[in-house]
Amino acid sequence: MGFLGKFADVLAKQAPSNAMRIKLQRSKGVRIGQNVFLGYDVNIDPSFPTMVEIHDHARISPGVIILAHERPGDVWLDHKKEIVAPVRIERHAAIYAGAIITPGVTVGECSIVREGSVVTENVPPYTVVAGSPAHVIEQLPRDRARL
Repeated sequence: MGFLGKFADVLAKQAPSNAMRIKLQRSKGVRIGQNVFLGYDVNIDPSFPTMVEIHDHARISPGVIILAHERPGDVWLDHKKEIVAPVRIERHAAIYAGAIITPGVTVGECSIVREGSVVTENVPPYTVVAGSPAHVIEQLPRDRARL
């Protein structure tokens, strides 16, 4: 990422309005749908922003980290390899404060990721996950969703 991308990344975390935070993230290459909310201090992978997709009506609370890559220390590169994989936050998903979404994860439609969770596997639609690593704690009734 060049200088302008890094500058946009820094500004996006503390921009005074949601619209500005979204505009700055889009300028980095993050694909963001309509009516999305990004809280303050949301960290979206600055190295691979184009690998992150946030669909319509998603809600992402303050302090969330979304990673599209992970890289071990140089001493382990031959053994562990760098992982680069897309991340998708689907329609009406809500990610609560301080959660971490790891590379390759899809957070399903109308699902909820609870505070501080570390999501290492896909989150099925209409579920609530919590913990580290995150696991399903509740199935949400589809017929009660106001879409």
